[in-house]
Amino acid sequence: MFPLPTTMFRTGKNMFPILRIIILFIIPVYQFTNLCVFAGDWPKWRGPSADAYVSKNDLLPKKLGSTPIVLWKTNVGPGHSAVVTQGNLLAISEEQGGFEVLRILDKKTGKEIWKKAYGQTYSDDGFGAGPRCTPLFDGELIYVQTCRGKLSCLRVRNGSIVWSIDYQKKFNVKWIVNKAQNVGAASRRGYSGTPLVFGNHLICQVGSENNAGVVCFDKYNGKVIWKSSNDLASYASPIMAEIADKKQFITLTTERLIGIDIRNGNMLWSEPMPTRAYRNVLTPVATDNSIIVASHSEGMICVSGRGKNGEAILKWKNPKLKINLSTPVIIGGFLYGFAEKDRFICVDTNTGKLNWEEKDFGNFYASTLTDGKRILVLSQLGELSLIGPNPNKYNEIGRMQVCGKSWSFPAYSDKKLFVRDQKTLQCIQLIK
Repeated sequence: MFPLPTTMFRTGKNMFPILRIIILFIIPVYQFTNLCVFAGDWPKWRGPSADAYVSKNDLLPKKLGSTPIVLWKTNVGPGHSAVVTQGNLLAISEEQGGFEVLRILDKKTGKEIWKKAYGQTYSDDGFGAGPRCTPLFDGELIYVQTCRGKLSCLRVRNGSIVWSIDYQKKFNVKWIVNKAQNVGAASRRGYSGTPLVFGNHLICQVGSENNAGVVCFDKYNGKVIWKSSNDLASYASPIMAEIADKKQFITLTTERLIGIDIRNGNMLWSEPMPTRAYRNVLTPVATDNSIIVASHSEGMICVSGRGKNGEAILKWKNPKLKINLSTPVIIGGFLYGFAEKDRFICVDTNTGKLNWEEKDFGNFYASTLTDGKRILVLSQLGELSLIGPNPNKYNEIGRMQVCGKSWSFPAYSDKKLFVRDQKTLQCIQLIK
């Protein structure tokens, strides 16, 4: 990085003052000394724990103003992937010049540090151009996945590629040219689900029918550790959860909810979840040895673990609780989230009973995040709502318009909200 003075290696009483001067000089200049996960980071899809909870000491505001306090704003290209942060860095994927491009920005200023094209772009008539999959920070590495199923590992310092795998070439995943065909999902409309890191492994919903529906890679070199199932890839992101005393990789594929042993890829259980057009989208949510998920055609289901072998069976089903795209949050035994037909709902997680519903949240999508005491909801039309979780009634604290049309999950870091719409990325101060 910098030539080091020979005096740095001298012994004697002057050694430490010289070292101190060098360190004080280097740290402000070098942007990437902070590559570990710290409190306040939002390094992956749906936050630090992948459950849409903010960091422990990074609480949501108690009220909203009438207009947003914008600290900085920058233009971005097309795309729907979420924003993520790590330390002083922010990552965003977008379309530029026919490519999916990862940009690393200074979180405090919005200034671009570097950018890297990592694959061919993709566009369709329904959802437009640009990346769907959210980047994944993991210390000195960051992972990106294109709409067409190219997975890459890059260095956070400079964007250089460590390794890369093309699902079509490596696992014979078929890219579906005729989008009217009612088959596939990710291979028809583009990969949207973000992989997850567990220890030294990176586990992905690949979607190959050649025993590679789910694949576990060595996160450092891309070597295949295990493969599992023949399930086609949905648009959903997976979670890691402990069910029936066993840690599991849990995700919605195109036709079922599955639990896989993370150690060896063995299928532990599955529950049918068929949909029209294979459009499973939601990230499963975990609570009290149970998994809850929903679709636009089947409604909401809850499976619960039993025994010591990791099995899970259907606990309840409510066909009326239909959710198409928006993953909910769970607070104190109750589920809160945006459902179909302009509804924000509260559901008892133990029984599947609908406690209440409230309208006026848009008609297609909303992002929901929480600190356990309050809930933030960003609607598809860019309106931000602050809600007090209450299982007995809807309790709105405030609303304000913060951006244009958005299908991208915001990031919340250091009491600031990072919001992406179709044209811009903004840093909004919510707590002074």
